[in-house]
Amino acid sequence: MISEEKMKTSHSLSFSSLPEEIAENCLARISKYNYPLLSLVSKSFHSLLSSPKLFTTRSHIGTTETCLYICINMPNNSSPQWFTLWMKHEETLTNKDDTLKDFSLIPLHFLPPSPFVPPHDSTVVFGSEIYVIGGLTAPSSSVRILDCRSHTWRDAPSMTVARQNARAVLLENEIYVMGGCETNRSDNTFEVFDIKTQTWSVLPSPILDHNELQRHIAVNAVQGKIFVVVEKTEYTYEPKSGTWEVVGEESCQIHVICVIENVMYGYPYMGDLMWYDYEGRKWKKIKGLEKLREYLKSGWSMPKIVNYGGKIVVMWWRMTEIWCVQIALEKHVGGEIGGKIEWLNAVIKVPGLHCCLNCVASVSI
Repeated sequence: MISEEKMKTSHSLSFSSLPEEIAENCLARISKYNYPLLSLVSKSFHSLLSSPKLFTTRSHIGTTETCLYICINMPNNSSPQWFTLWMKHEETLTNKDDTLKDFSLIPLHFLPPSPFVPPHDSTVVFGSEIYVIGGLTAPSSSVRILDCRSHTWRDAPSMTVARQNARAVLLENEIYVMGGCETNRSDNTFEVFDIKTQTWSVLPSPILDHNELQRHIAVNAVQGKIFVVVEKTEYTYEPKSGTWEVVGEESCQIHVICVIENVMYGYPYMGDLMWYDYEGRKWKKIKGLEKLREYLKSGWSMPKIVNYGGKIVVMWWRMTEIWCVQIALEKHVGGEIGGKIEWLNAVIKVPGLHCCLNCVASVSI
């Protein structure tokens, strides 16, 4: 039987009895992935974890981590919903297989709420900010910035022309945007945004004509150049000289690309995850992912592929679920690259048979 005095002593030594400043400092050192579970402990925990002061403290002590932000436009919803990836607590796991750990999506709340779905090909991450450029269903010259530290939106200077489903890529401190224009003029198909000066500039027209830029193309930046794939032809753009070059004409028609440690990784529709061999100028299969191909083939939409802290995360829509896989990369003898599935599972159920999906990885405080 515990005496009343001992119970009082125990209570006085509990976490909730700590001064708010000390409790806040402790929580600021914990991964944000634990916050949803911790917020259920008590009202005081929930209040502390949702306080703007906590983000200020995390910033002050340098607590940063890579977070995956997912935007889903659910059927019959007036506005899209944003989520982040979260691994369930060990006691709640339903999958016991090492490669089928239970990850799920938890909702995020922004101020003001986002009224639009960000176009995947022109959504760019710069540090802890996500730039949403142009429109998805209608042309727009607007540029909106999501601050991942405070979960707030603000406007950036507009582009020189309105664009719909444009392609954008970050190279150093500049964002390059091409395509998506309504007009076939060649003097406005390609422009660049200087993040430091917050200004737009029109660049010399690429060797791609207007019709080519209206097709599905994959764009990314690697080794100081912009890499563009249009169907089976590959191009590079050198910003310093302003010149374009054809570097390959027998590509495997890559649809999405991400870059990890200066190596490009991509996905051709209904194929295998690939990596780009610069010396041989060709795409090669990532070894060890035979199991993953069957999952991707069963998808009902083009997968999204992102660099998630040095690992590949692929997300795709399958029936009434959104699936996600995380892949660790390893270099093999002979220069080949292999992949190991660290986890793979459905992360959320979606109502109906259609949704619009976008995901990006950002540094969050």
